[in-house]
Amino acid sequence: MSHPLHGEPLPPAHDDDVAALALDPAQVLPRKVAAWAAAAPERPFLAEVTGRRASYGETWTGVRRWITWLRELGAGPGDRVVSMLPASVDAVALWLAAGCAGVLEVPVDPALRGVFLRHVLADSGARVCLVRPEQADLLADAGVDGLRIVVVGRDGCPADHAIPADEFGFPAPADPSCVIYTSGTTGLPKGVMISWAQMSALIGRIPRSWLSERDCVYLCHPMFHVTGRTPLVVMSDVGGRIVLRERFSASAFLGDVRAGGCTSTTAYLGLILATPERDDDAGNPLRFVWSGGPHGLAAQFARRFGTHVLEAYGSTEVGFPLVLRTPPPDLRHRWIGSPRAGYAVRVVGPDGADVPDGSAGELWVRPPARELMLLEYLNQPEATAAATADGWYRTGDAVVRHRNGTFIFVDRLKDTIRRHGENISSAAVEGVAAADPAVAECAVVGVPDHVAGQAVVLVVVPSRDGCEPADLYERLRDQLPRYALPGYILLAGAMPRTPTNKVRKVELRESMDLSGAWRPPGARTERASGPGLLPHRPWNSGGRRSRNAAMASAESAVLRTTAICEEIRSSAVRRSARADW
Repeated sequence: MSHPLHGEPLPPAHDDDVAALALDPAQVLPRKVAAWAAAAPERPFLAEVTGRRASYGETWTGVRRWITWLRELGAGPGDRVVSMLPASVDAVALWLAAGCAGVLEVPVDPALRGVFLRHVLADSGARVCLVRPEQADLLADAGVDGLRIVVVGRDGCPADHAIPADEFGFPAPADPSCVIYTSGTTGLPKGVMISWAQMSALIGRIPRSWLSERDCVYLCHPMFHVTGRTPLVVMSDVGGRIVLRERFSASAFLGDVRAGGCTSTTAYLGLILATPERDDDAGNPLRFVWSGGPHGLAAQFARRFGTHVLEAYGSTEVGFPLVLRTPPPDLRHRWIGSPRAGYAVRVVGPDGADVPDGSAGELWVRPPARELMLLEYLNQPEATAAATADGWYRTGDAVVRHRNGTFIFVDRLKDTIRRHGENISSAAVEGVAAADPAVAECAVVGVPDHVAGQAVVLVVVPSRDGCEPADLYERLRDQLPRYALPGYILLAGAMPRTPTNKVRKVELRESMDLSGAWRPPGARTERASGPGLLPHRPWNSGGRRSRNAAMASAESAVLRTTAICEEIRSSAVRRSARADW
């Protein structure tokens, strides 16, 4: 099949048996790396952009040294170790060694501060925290008693001189592999305990038949997110390579990809597209790029860099149960694909009953085995039980299922806006605004309005050529129904983001000063009660709607979203879409 965003044909996409892969002890990552080390020790595996290299054999020797060092440190089965190490050879070796030593690794974002940092460190129950030199002072002032801080330098780590361990056990598929804290976009992060089986289930997101030992993944994502660990599982499955950069750099992206011969990555599309365009951008080895943003940006990226852009729906708790490897039906909806083999999905209404195709509801996911979703929320048994009752994971996301089994993402259940009785999907408005050439990135939030209920605020990071709010508003008038038009357009230099690049909408809402925002001519003089982007105030949870109200809002929103998209597509596409639904 050919992809409209890139002329090269894609091979047929045959789904792999996720359960068979994930529950196979031979697929557990430490055992897989050990197998390659025995079979092909000189085969390249890890390469830092700084020049440090490690073959499969060298990586496994390093893992065995780390096992010895952890034991010498006094860390044993059942203990937890916090790691703030970035994507690096050290971080990979620590993770695999911890698994073989029965120690649970807890990767933590070094950008956390204050109550968020103290919460994660205390909640983890860790006795040891590994950091780069620049983070040592941060941890010393964290205010967590009994936490030993170990500095791991880039030019040498504490395990370098340890004797490689010969006696250890490999973890089983059902054993916990790590605890990853959620991004905390709506409150304090929750620790998600993930099994090795759930990690192995990441294999097949790109069909195994599409990959070989010649492939290489560019990894510029933090290790405290599943995206930062996925390449290790996928490449070790085929004996491929990984290029590691500690921190994402849009300006370094293309140079790194070319120098490393990288064939796949997960990309921050908007940030990369904001870099100056060059005639030779398409001269690169990328075959597949995972997205996560509007399909309009994906189309721009694919055309500019001459590659395929794929989409997936996923979360820390359940991995990637839906994938989109074929062209999206249109570029306006947020299509997220169809379920992978073995995953069951439901679209559920407020009453717990399935809703018909074409209606919005909450996405529930049941993996092919219980081990393939979160084992637990650390120290939160009630939250675990609520999220996984009857073996179904409640995602908190509103979706619509097309009658052919393909899904559209509508919004987070708590992220729709109600204005004058109309329900507005923030994701739908963001998709339209993001396609405007004056917009580099954007976010839509609702703020209280004593007359309308809520007002629509469009926060815009302008493109390189700048953004004139009045002109942008005029263009949006041609694409959005009147009730969905922003009552405020606020220009900003950057969005407050989680380390995984999600916009912190709670922080955005709490930090906005709308006194400097542009307003449409004739808008009421009364200001919505909402806070330019000033230093944010402490997060608070007031004013949340009930889950049922959010669901009803989402259902109405998706119907409006469909109408929006239908209005702005060409008449031919419009007729085709109507025939499909």
